[in-house]
Amino acid sequence: MEHFGERLRRLRGDRPQKSVAEALEIPQTTLSSLEKQKSIPRGNILKRLADFFGVAIEYFYDAPEPQPSKPASAWLEHLRGDLKGSAAIATYSRVPLDANAQNKITEILVDKYEKSSNKNQRHKKSHE
Repeated sequence: MEHFGERLRRLRGDRPQKSVAEALEIPQTTLSSLEKQKSIPRGNILKRLADFFGVAIEYFYDAPEPQPSKPASAWLEHLRGDLKGSAAIATYSRVPLDANAQNKITEILVDKYEKSSNKNQRHKKSHE
């Protein structure tokens, strides 16, 4: 897993350290040190970084990979078994979806897929 400094460095992207440090109103040497450190800084600097980059403070902490809820896991098992080869969708949601909601989502996605497929086929034929 990435440590704090690696996450901070990724957020900075291609922007020069100097310009980001100036925008944060901290010395460039401080930003450079932060990008090298493994531990998360305390105090106001962490909030300033999160606000500047538009991320939650929790972004900088190691977090376990999200696990599907029990209803989602059960539905996925159902899909793997009974619906092999059928049109089906899987969602990841902390809110359990009843069968009606699942069916409505499937209908909308199938409709959009079919419209997209038809459009692509017409586009191909017009360029042949």
